[in-house]
Amino acid sequence: MKKYYVNCVIYGSEDTAFATEGNRIVSTGKTDDILAGVTPLQEVVDLNGMFVVPGFIDSHMHLLELGHYLFNADLSGCRSNEDIRKELNAFCTRNPDAEWIIGRGYHEDTFTDHSVPDRQFLDSVSADKPAAITRACGHVMTVNTKALEAAGISGDLELDGGRVTWSTGLVEENAIHLIHDAQPKHTPEMLMKYIETGSSYCNAKGITVAGSDDFLSVAKDSRLVQDVFEKMAYQGRMTVRVNEQCEFEDIKTFARFLDDGYTMDVGNDYFRIGPLKLITDGSLGARTAAMSKPYHDDPKTSGYMSMSDEDIEMFVKLANRFNMGTICHAIGDDAVQRVLDVFKDNVLPGNPLHHGLVHCQIMTRSQIDQVLRQKLSCYIQSQFIDYDASILEARAGKLLAKTSYPFRTLFEGTLTSNGSDGPVEMPDPLFGIQMAVTRKSVNHDASMIQDECMTVEQAIDSFTVCGAKQLFMEDRLGQIKEGYLADFAVIDQDIRKMDPEKISTAKIVMTVMDGEEVYAG
Repeated sequence: MKKYYVNCVIYGSEDTAFATEGNRIVSTGKTDDILAGVTPLQEVVDLNGMFVVPGFIDSHMHLLELGHYLFNADLSGCRSNEDIRKELNAFCTRNPDAEWIIGRGYHEDTFTDHSVPDRQFLDSVSADKPAAITRACGHVMTVNTKALEAAGISGDLELDGGRVTWSTGLVEENAIHLIHDAQPKHTPEMLMKYIETGSSYCNAKGITVAGSDDFLSVAKDSRLVQDVFEKMAYQGRMTVRVNEQCEFEDIKTFARFLDDGYTMDVGNDYFRIGPLKLITDGSLGARTAAMSKPYHDDPKTSGYMSMSDEDIEMFVKLANRFNMGTICHAIGDDAVQRVLDVFKDNVLPGNPLHHGLVHCQIMTRSQIDQVLRQKLSCYIQSQFIDYDASILEARAGKLLAKTSYPFRTLFEGTLTSNGSDGPVEMPDPLFGIQMAVTRKSVNHDASMIQDECMTVEQAIDSFTVCGAKQLFMEDRLGQIKEGYLADFAVIDQDIRKMDPEKISTAKIVMTVMDGEEVYAG
């Protein structure tokens, strides 16, 4: 049956009304013209002048991990070790039977008492149960003695792309997998709950599509996670369409995946295979991103690579053979350069497979120029500006800071889509739009170079039409248009007319995916 939405402001259109039938938009037009065809038994929704945008597309996040995060201790508001203690104690009270104490989300740079969580601190929280807390970026973890014992770690440990410092309980990068492997295994039913929980959170923010890296984010078993998503898609349980950014344990697992007939675009509009995803370095906040020179605020380190140049090239070449694009997490300028060196000889003119960079943070002018020349895809996270503005110059220095986070330049020169990297930042496109437009932190007295501010329209496009194009879904998503899938969000006011510094205060009133309401505010 048709459903009519009238008296609204439609982004990208002069029309003021549209109709849906099943999972499609079947017509758009002026309110009076649309209402002329309505029968008494058909439903009409009067939006009273509210702003309608295509369902937001978060082009890079971790949907499964977001749901897992929401099940554990949220440390994002902590400003000291004692705040962390309170949150972990509250988690234990809520979950007395939990085998592990798990939390995530803190930024030690924001701690007012300059405390830093370490093994001894977590031992004071729990001497009997393993405890593991992860920094907001997801690239550094601190654990207690019980957690180290559970992982079979009895001293300092170095491995390719990661390390463990036993005295402090600090676990970095690839070594985090050792802790994850020691934690209780996740059942398919638990994974489904995480996906549903993460999806509900996204729906409340107007998100209907996610480019999502899930295969190794929680269960560390790519086949299990793939099976769960495929089952949920088949059962009609998805309220966020997932384009899977595929990460693998090793090259052999990737080869088996390809041999099984999987490659980019296999699947349906609820769960489909996207590009290969590689993580080549760490994070700026944790000082594990691979920099060409030592960090300005810690000259003893320049971060490090999580993958060798040879492995990056091997993965990219294999993906190319099966018409699968590769996107690389590369935050430090050294990591960016190593990825660009591989792409230079392995990306076809025009970049038809959308090979690209995830994050686009610390970059030199010459690196930006190569990205534009090769038309590499860029997956930006403008929400990062809120926190990173406060540390960028300190970490990278003034000169490199001037060419970093070049979001407007990238948007205007190549295919650039936006996202959150949730749960690194909690998905919130309205906040992401505000950060893209103002480049001014809300929670810190800091900002980034204003030459790279995007217009409101550019920022909206980065979460809609550009996201659809990035995920090869532009023929059916990203616009309020006849024949397109009925995915849209209703916002209480036209954010184009708001004070840019207040865009994030607008409210999502309704989110519709596939013609069905998945959120009502």
